[in-house]
Formats: sequence, structure tokens, C-alpha cells
Amino acid sequence: MWAVARVVLALAVAWVGLLAGAAPAGAHPYLLFTTPAIDSAVAESPPTIVLVFNQALTIEPHAITVSDVQGKPVAVTEARTGKGGTVISADLPDTLVPGTYRVHWAAVGVDGHAVTDEFRFAVGAQVVGAAAATPAPIADWFAALRKWLLLLGFALAFGGVVAERFARVARGQNPTLRPVRSWSGYAAMVGLAAAASSAAVLVADLGAPAALWRSSAGLAVAAEVAGFAIALLLMGLRRSVWALAPLAVVALAEGAVSHGGVESPVAGAVLTAIHVGAAGLWVGALVYTTRVAVAWRSRPHAVRWMVVSYARMALWVFVAVAVSGLVLAVILVPLPAWTATAYGRTLLVKLALVLVAVTLAVAGRRVVRRRAAGLDRVRRTARVESATLTAVLAVTAVLVSMPTPGAADTGTAAPPPASHGAAVPGGGRAGEIGVNVVAGEDQLVVRLFTPRRTDYIGPPADQHYELSGRLALDGVTDDVGFRPCGGGCFVAPLRWRDGDNVLTLRAQADGWTGGTLAIVVPWPAVPAGDLVERTVRVMGAVKEMTVYESSTSNTSSGFPEPKALDTDGAQLLSNEPYNAGVAPVAVGVRRASEPTRLLLGFPAAGAFAELSLDGLGRIRTETLVGPKVIFQRRFVYPDHP
Repeated sequence: MWAVARVVLALAVAWVGLLAGAAPAGAHPYLLFTTPAIDSAVAESPPTIVLVFNQALTIEPHAITVSDVQGKPVAVTEARTGKGGTVISADLPDTLVPGTYRVHWAAVGVDGHAVTDEFRFAVGAQVVGAAAATPAPIADWFAALRKWLLLLGFALAFGGVVAERFARVARGQNPTLRPVRSWSGYAAMVGLAAAASSAAVLVADLGAPAALWRSSAGLAVAAEVAGFAIALLLMGLRRSVWALAPLAVVALAEGAVSHGGVESPVAGAVLTAIHVGAAGLWVGALVYTTRVAVAWRSRPHAVRWMVVSYARMALWVFVAVAVSGLVLAVILVPLPAWTATAYGRTLLVKLALVLVAVTLAVAGRRVVRRRAAGLDRVRRTARVESATLTAVLAVTAVLVSMPTPGAADTGTAAPPPASHGAAVPGGGRAGEIGVNVVAGEDQLVVRLFTPRRTDYIGPPADQHYELSGRLALDGVTDDVGFRPCGGGCFVAPLRWRDGDNVLTLRAQADGWTGGTLAIVVPWPAVPAGDLVERTVRVMGAVKEMTVYESSTSNTSSGFPEPKALDTDGAQLLSNEPYNAGVAPVAVGVRRASEPTRLLLGFPAAGAFAELSLDGLGRIRTETLVGPKVIFQRRFVYPDHP
């Protein structure tokens, strides 16, 4: 054990040194343009797939893949980069027959952040609805295996250390009791190996060790590696109780990048950490108690004392597991999704296994209370309960590797036709539903988004949307006739009148709070690409300012009180989607006696920004809308409010 401890100490020192040199993460890459355009129809087969981003990226040879409506791969050349890495392209050597096609792409930004997504386009004037693509696996099974080993290692180490204390007290009272060798050290090794393999996979996927400090997933897995390594070292130094602290860090790291942590960054992360810690304590302590019961089977009174000590603790541990798990289920799984989605059905399997384990625990406790002669039955029951809880950890690992309900559907309807001329972007939130609008000369395209995870394991769950709308101008109101265009996309033929067109949209999505959103569409559209570049240049020169920011993911509950942040222009721009000085859709609104406004649309990212500028060209106010949250910001400068 001492040899292992020395090796782990060296690795831990190297790991800490690696983290100490970590650089802060920069802005994430944003997809700006695609050719063919996202969800568009083209008359002829395109010769090349082109993606344009706001920053340089690195790619693998097969960064772009194309498939038809049945999921059959379409021949495509190796991907290549251009214009300093901001453009990714791949050629289509064969002419595409009329139909709908899906493009999937993956790349890594300069900050080590992996980005991947897909979009559809149609070839030919007569396009039928796209059939559902061949289903992908419901989970990343290799990732699930790694996660199961990590959770199992954590449980046996964390719970084992606690249960060892009970046995140590009993042996202190009766030194003749046989010592039961701890598995905590071996369990920590298993957890360390699982965490290290996850780190290796992450580095391989992103192509650089910087992934371990330039993404939340990297920081979490680094913390897990360090937590297991330090715990193993302390166990080797015979400081097992101290090892509980670094093992608790593992639980906190799991919470930070969990489904709950993504949906609710503070409450969800804390609840998940409690859930993981309590479940690990339950499983690990039970396994060690079962081993003690077998080793001390000739000492029934000692076995009874050990089992009762464990049972007292297990009652409160179960309460923590049940309460945290129930709250997380409410956060993550809308009621209809319990039976309608793979995630919900898998969660029901987990609940059934937990109920079996609880039933076995109650049965064993009753036997202990009745008579010593029943301890053989207690041992058998405890073995079955331990196996059941191990299965619970396996199902939990699968759940972690699956997407939660609430992601946008893949859609089967034909994409909207290509729009001609200038377009006006818009966006907002209708309750918990993100709304992205592109108003073209002859049509309106609306894309809806519900909160979803940002990892890329498994396909998104189906999400049903409903959208209706009305358009008002000068007292005249008309209904908007939408048709679905797939994946939360809706399109309607529409002619805009000169002036402010007031568009009212009502959006609904199963399992989420919907609502009504009003958007003013100024017409005609005045392109303002040069103004975007000028605004970025002006803001980059600002050395000092205060930003008052308020954000919400559910507009039906209103905005919280704004918070003040002192910053500079360069820092602000580093996190803005328009930081490269370009936007896929950019429109300027200039009117007498009113601040100049910039409307910036990023349909591929589901983002929209509205900026008002002061007389010096600086940003005065900003509304930034993304798929999951909306920000309202007010800028105050030292020389002028």
C-alpha cells in the first residue's frame, strides 16, 4: 500500500501542478453561417458544405458528415479549414438526388470547448417531409460503464470508511473479534482509474490537455481524479477518516456537471452532490457491514450490534437519498416524460430497484429486532440488498449518460424555403421556451427551444411544440398561419408593411411553462454589418464601465434585481456571440431622437441580441437571448451614464 501511496503522491503533485498553470476559458465558438443555409431548400445539389464560425477551430478529418432521410451516409470528402480556421468545409463528390439531408459537424474551439450540432437542408423544389433518421443509441454505453465504475468506487470507498468506524468500535470493546480487511483503498483505485479514463477520453475528444481546465467538464473530471488520488494517499498513510474530505469533493464535482447542475446550476448541483454522497454512503456501508456479518457469524451479539449501528445511520441516509432524488426528478423530468421518454422509463426502473432495496432493508431490520437466530437470514438479505443497490448504481450511470427530456425534437417536416433579400432578426422567451425569429421579405421563420443539456451524449428526446401568432399594424390584426418545418421550427408566408409590425406569438411545449411574446419587426430591413464591426471596435477600446445585469430562464416569473459588474470592453466582448464583428443577420434601426439600435440574429445558435447605442457608438443597453436564458443589461460609463 505504501508503494501505491508514493506513486499516487507523485501523480497528485503533477496533477496539481498541471491545474496551477490553467488559463481561464475564453468565449465559446458560435456558428455564424452555413452553406446551404440551415433548414433551407436549394434548387440544385450543392457542391460543398461550408460552415463559418466567429473564431478559429480545430477539426478531425471527418468533422463533417452527411446522411439522407433514412440515415444512410452520403459520400463527403475530408473536412478542411480555411481563413485562419474560422471556415470548415467538405465537398460532396456526388450529385444529391431530391430529398432532405442532415449535416452533422464537430469541432474544438481555441479555448478547448467542444462544439457539435447538426442541421438539415432540402434539395429540389418538390420536397416531402423528412422521415426520422435512424435512431442513435439511447446512451453512450462506454461512458455509462466508466460512470458506473466511478460511482461504485466512490460508494465502496466513502461508505466503507464510515462503516469501518463501527467495526473499530466493536473491536475496541472485544479485541477477539476478527478484523475485516478494508476494500476502501481498492475502491478508490477503481474510482481513480474510471476518472482518469474519462479525463483521457475528454482530452482525446478535444485534442488537447487544455480541455481539463478550459471547460466545466474538464475541471470536474480533474477534481475527481485529484479527489480519488488524495483519498488513496491518505488511506495509504492510515488516515482513512481524513480521506472522506477529498471523496466529498468527488461528489461535489459530480453535482457540478450533472443533469441537475445543468438545469439548475446551484440548487441542482447541491442536490445531486447530496444524492451521490448519501447513496454512496448507503451502498458502501452496507457492503462492509455484510462482510463483517459473514466474518463474525460465530459472534451473533457482535453481528447484531454492527447491523443495528448501520441501520440507525441508514435510515437518515435513505431520507437524504429519497428527498434529493425526488426533487431532482421534479426538476429534470416533466410528468408526461416519465412514461413517454427513454430517460423517464429508465428512471422508473431505478425507482423500482430502490424500492426492492428498501423492502429488503426493512425485512432485515425486523429480523434483527426479533431474534439472534435469524442472523443467517439477515446476512442473506443484506447480500441481495447489496447486489440490488449495485444495480441501482449501474442504472444511475446509464441515466447520467442519457439526455434528459426537454430537448428539441428532430422533426420530420420539410425545412422552410429559402428567403430572399434582407431579413430582420428577433427573439425572446415565452415562459421557459426560447423563441428565435427571422423575418424575411416573404416569410416568417420561428424556432423554439426548451432547456436542454449541453453535452453531446445520445440523441435528444422528442419534444412537442405548439405555436400560434397574430400580426398587428395600424389597428389591423391578421392571424399568422404557421406550418411545422421540423425540430421546433415553424414557417409562415408573410408580407410585411412598412413601419413597426407588432408580432404576437404564443408558444407551448409539453412539460414546460409556455407563454406569450410580443416582438416589434421594423420594416424595411436595413442591413448593418458595418455597424456591428464598428460597435465591436468601439467597445474593445472601453477601459472601464459598469454593467447592470439581470437574467431569467422563465419570463413568466419576471426578472430578478439587477447586479452590478465592473468590467472593461475586452472582457465583455470575450463572452458575446458577435465578438468577431459579424452576425449572420444584422439590421440597424435609425430614427430621429432615438438611440440607434442593432438587431443581431444567430439562428444556428438559437441566439439573438438587441443593442442600443449612445452618441459615441458604445452599447447603452443590451438584450441577449439564448436557448436557455435571457439577459437584460444596462451599461454605465464613467464619463456619461
